[in-house]
Amino acid sequence: MKNIKIEKNPELENLIAKCKKKGLKFGLALGSGSARGMAHIGVIQILEAYHIPIDMIAGTSIGAVVGSVYATGASVGKMKESALAMKHKKTFGLFDPTLPRSGLISGNRAEKILNSIALQDKTFDDLKIPFAAVATDIKTGAKVILNQGSVIKAVRASFSIPGIFTPVKYQDYYLVDGGVVDPVPVDVVQKMGANIIIAVSLTEKSPKPVVMIVNGETGDLKEVEDTFTFKINIKEIPKFKTVEKITSLVEKEVTSLGKKIKRVKKKLEGPHIIEVISKSVDIMEKEITYRGLDKADVVIVPFGIKGINILDFGKAESVIKGGMMAALLKMPEIKEVIRAKLK
Repeated sequence: MKNIKIEKNPELENLIAKCKKKGLKFGLALGSGSARGMAHIGVIQILEAYHIPIDMIAGTSIGAVVGSVYATGASVGKMKESALAMKHKKTFGLFDPTLPRSGLISGNRAEKILNSIALQDKTFDDLKIPFAAVATDIKTGAKVILNQGSVIKAVRASFSIPGIFTPVKYQDYYLVDGGVVDPVPVDVVQKMGANIIIAVSLTEKSPKPVVMIVNGETGDLKEVEDTFTFKINIKEIPKFKTVEKITSLVEKEVTSLGKKIKRVKKKLEGPHIIEVISKSVDIMEKEITYRGLDKADVVIVPFGIKGINILDFGKAESVIKGGMMAALLKMPEIKEVIRAKLK
């Protein structure tokens, strides 16, 4: 990874000194987003480089993973080393399939990896930085804030993507990924006592709603250009009986073996089940993320995360750099926020 030049910023250092004197606390809210969460490491590296204190952290899903490890006192260097080590492993080797009753992956292997990095036997009282993880009660949909007891159990609950990882039994509750209810836990870090909140969101807000409808003439799906004024004309709904005629003509042109191959290929088309579930969660999170970001003082959206899928941990190097670059560009805004808070 090429080094990014960090220039001294005496003005920022002076502002931070005034914050400390006044007792203002900085809080970091780390959002959910699977492999895109490696960008959190890059953001933290830049905040450290500019001596911006991280007095408390709240994390959801992968944000809870990165946030908890950093809260133990682990260095950014060690975190980067652990993330980049995944580049040399087969990503599926990081997970352990189980009988698909309540999830496809047990999560035990991921838990062991986190324990080996920093979380072994750690309780929240052991952490160097106050930390909270966010999970969801699958039965009621309640947001669950975990800041007591076993750190690994809390983190394991927070990253349990519904349908992919098995839920975590916590007393009488079954907990899943906190991204279902709170993808970027700004309100949590605010309740922890943060005066200046820096949020890292791993999803970009859609510039406009996208609606597609079946074209009455061709039968193809077509994007609606004006989503605010379009009306559905029921007379234009295509009659799919013509498909039967097309199918019969095609079948006359292929051999019996060709038909079988075509059927097999059709069954194999499309995304695999993990991608279907994760993409569905991503879409849902994108719709609710920006409702909670208004309380954040600074929102950082890492560069280069578009197209990074749930299992793309092999792209950690570029994702971390994307977090660094986005955080660097936010330094002027952070200074403005600090000035405003000091008034």
